[in-house]
Amino acid sequence: MAEKDIAIDFLKQFLPPEVSALIDYDSLVMQKDSFLDDKLREIFADSVIQCRMKDDSESVFYLSVLIEHKSYPDKNVAVQLLQYLVNAYQFQLKNEKTLYPIVPLLFYHGKQTWEYRSLSGLFPDLKPRLRRYIPDFDTVFVDLVRISDSEVLEIENRFLHSALIMQRYTDFPDELPDQLKSILQRFAIEKLSRKNFEQAIFVYFFEISNLKREDLMKLVKSIPKQKKSERMTTYEMIEQIGVEKGIEKGIEKGIEKGIEKGMQKGIEKGIEQNKVEIILKGHQKRASIEFLADITGLSAERVKEIIAQNAGS
Repeated sequence: MAEKDIAIDFLKQFLPPEVSALIDYDSLVMQKDSFLDDKLREIFADSVIQCRMKDDSESVFYLSVLIEHKSYPDKNVAVQLLQYLVNAYQFQLKNEKTLYPIVPLLFYHGKQTWEYRSLSGLFPDLKPRLRRYIPDFDTVFVDLVRISDSEVLEIENRFLHSALIMQRYTDFPDELPDQLKSILQRFAIEKLSRKNFEQAIFVYFFEISNLKREDLMKLVKSIPKQKKSERMTTYEMIEQIGVEKGIEKGIEKGIEKGIEKGMQKGIEKGIEQNKVEIILKGHQKRASIEFLADITGLSAERVKEIIAQNAGS
């Protein structure tokens, strides 16, 4: 969620109306900091957004969008969220004079139905006199797969709804090609283009789809000509997927976290965190220097340096 307009539309779509109504959306500031520790990073990706109140510019609070990495429900996630909030408040105490409230939003796109339970929900038989000692808190819970395609497509921001559609179909790889084709057709018809966004969508698609290389090439050829001519570098990248569906598992870590962070610190950040691994694995697969530079955002010279520094390792 590196781009502010996508972040705003995401929050307007999924925050409760009473919370959304408080926010001065022009004041949103995407924070570089994360409140995750090493253990929580295995479970979540987070994007922290600073907001100001609409009627009181001095009142500040944070929205934390947490993307669930696991593809299955975890009944104890409220405990993990509690740890996250503790980390967040401790971080503020270390770095700021004032404590600001934090609204957690948990984003889940797994296949299985998940009935989110708050911390007090983990103690269904607890005596009322003891319940007041449970540190309960509300969480905005978004279960993407339980939201219909038509609801997602009603979102006016085409980049946001395209990312959500791709995430919705992560666990339905046979249906992904048609979804990608529809996305590209909409982009072509409406003359929309954001190069980094499109490239991340493509690489993510190649990694999770079950298509063989020849079928992928057929899909590429079906892309509207106008779109091809506008973004040849993206399609040249696709045609190099003799790097066998996205440089195997190296890109998986970067892209999955990318689109899962897809919202949050941006699709590109997942790639950034794994760029050295991606370059080395891609080099082993005989990917070109230009291709590796394109998907990592580094210069060709820097890619060559990384390969040279790790030669023989």
